[in-house]
Amino acid sequence: WARIVPPGEWVRCFGYDDLALDERRHPNRHDLDEVSPRHPVRLDHRSGHATVLNSLGLQLAGINADTPDPVEGVIERDANGEPTGVLFEMASYLSQRVESGRSRNKMRQGVTAANRLLLGYGITSTQDAGQDNGPERWQAFRELIDSETLQTRVTMMAGAGRRAELFDAGLSWGSGGHRLRLGHVKIMLTMSTGALHPSLEGLRETATEASRSGYPVAVHCVEQEAIAAAAQVISELPPLPPGVPPHRIEHCSECPSEVLDAVRRSGCAVVTQPGFIHWNGPSYRQNVEASLQAHLYAIGGMRDADIPLAFGSDAPVINPNPWPAIHSAVTRQDYQGQPVPDTGGSGRVSVQSALRMYTLSGAELEGTAEDKGSISPGKLADLVLVDADPLTVDPEGLKEIKAMLTIIGGRVVWEGK
Repeated sequence: WARIVPPGEWVRCFGYDDLALDERRHPNRHDLDEVSPRHPVRLDHRSGHATVLNSLGLQLAGINADTPDPVEGVIERDANGEPTGVLFEMASYLSQRVESGRSRNKMRQGVTAANRLLLGYGITSTQDAGQDNGPERWQAFRELIDSETLQTRVTMMAGAGRRAELFDAGLSWGSGGHRLRLGHVKIMLTMSTGALHPSLEGLRETATEASRSGYPVAVHCVEQEAIAAAAQVISELPPLPPGVPPHRIEHCSECPSEVLDAVRRSGCAVVTQPGFIHWNGPSYRQNVEASLQAHLYAIGGMRDADIPLAFGSDAPVINPNPWPAIHSAVTRQDYQGQPVPDTGGSGRVSVQSALRMYTLSGAELEGTAEDKGSISPGKLADLVLVDADPLTVDPEGLKEIKAMLTIIGGRVVWEGK
């Protein structure tokens, strides 16, 4: 790509995995300088929590040895205090300072490709969980939908720091219509820098303000410490108005029994991704402590605890195809056919449950179950025809199921060969 793009223009890539590299570390600015010294280069980690810039990229972003860590983020530095190029939790910081090659035309091209991919998988509704979503993102979606560039229905979460701007633009929870609506307030809560970020008090303040404004919150949590903190804060929040869906924990990845119990007692819902078992199983077996592997994506345990539960993909971190994820939800197997340990079925659910968690449960947890999520009289006619019956096919065949016809609002929007 650097051979095609003129010198001085951004080269941007997404999806590297430090644990999949031979060096088993993040690349740094020196690595990128060797490849492309004449272009600013940006690599985004597959998790979305880390970014690597080369030296020119750091210069354009205004990051040097004298730059303090932002309130939300960490600049990794070498022994001399110089930035290594590795940045944690700084996507919002960078978006405010560098354009990084994301022109509106490039965005439209990307959305066109994503739209076809999603429709080809039979996906009729999506949620944008961007932590920096504000009025300009809403307007971009409005234009993409009005032009039919984007045909799936969209619920856009509100960035935690952008809620007031959205309100000033006349938008509050549930604003919009069937094609585009405003959903939960998205809060990123991580341990990627070794400490809870934001702090427990910062999380409490943000979540309380959102709840008092009539918004449910959706808190991104992977690590068990973060999940426990989110459950504690959610349990303390003031009641939501009637008709508003529950607060949510997104991912809830590391969930041993004591954490699961805290989630249950908080009264929140969980939106999680069994597809990570399919795509990341080998990495989990190699890199996650054996005692914790059985508690990864404990969907069976959550179901048995009567925690409201729905499934998503977390795309583009992993592929949005729901069928490999449904296979993993039922079998606890990865793409190699190998199991990721669980305890007494704590990581598995039935096919019927998995299908519900990808359809009606998702609509319930975003507050749209009256309109979609099931095939019922009076609901929007969003349907998908598949090439096999998931209730009768052999479990191994679940991951091979394909969409043949995708219908949104009674209109055929995609047809397979």
